[in-house]
Amino acid sequence: MRLRSRLWRWRRNPLRRRSDLAEAWAGLLAAVVIAVGAPAAGWATGAAVNGALQQTVRAQRAERAYLPAVVLKAGPREVTGTDPESGTLREEGRAATARWTGPDGKQHSGTVRIAVDQGKGDRIYVWTDPHGNATTPPLDAATATAHAAMAGLGTALLALVLGTISRQTLMWQLMRRRLAEWEREWAAAGQDWGRADAGG
Repeated sequence: MRLRSRLWRWRRNPLRRRSDLAEAWAGLLAAVVIAVGAPAAGWATGAAVNGALQQTVRAQRAERAYLPAVVLKAGPREVTGTDPESGTLREEGRAATARWTGPDGKQHSGTVRIAVDQGKGDRIYVWTDPHGNATTPPLDAATATAHAAMAGLGTALLALVLGTISRQTLMWQLMRRRLAEWEREWAAAGQDWGRADAGG
């Protein structure tokens, strides 16, 4: 029944007005734009962000080196919080001083993070920049893809919301126009239309 009530605007009908047909076409066009435009905007944004992030991944991997190092001094264990399942204190690592040979062949030392079970004299690996200084690990390709997917999804949702708001605003404007048209027609018919003694 609801579908039939929506489709009456498309059929030839003496009660159908031009505003009814305009509203039907505008609604269909807006629905198509929302259904096609939102996913397309999300895909385009996700693809662009993924391309940029994957280029960053390649650049970081090309300029950073993963080198062996020796722990010279380990700092105290650091408690990062309580494990919600067991209620025990959670230790995820600690600071340490380490020494390594950089890509330039020179000896370097600095503060790095090590596992809780590692200590003085242990062999570890550190990420370094081209000058041999300790740095953060390069961006992971899977993480970059996840960030790009989130950006694409966010853009698609934003486009969907904006498209829906625009469609509703358009429908509201068309409804106002239709009501104004009805008001003019009722005024033209006269206030005595339908009265028994008005000759109608």
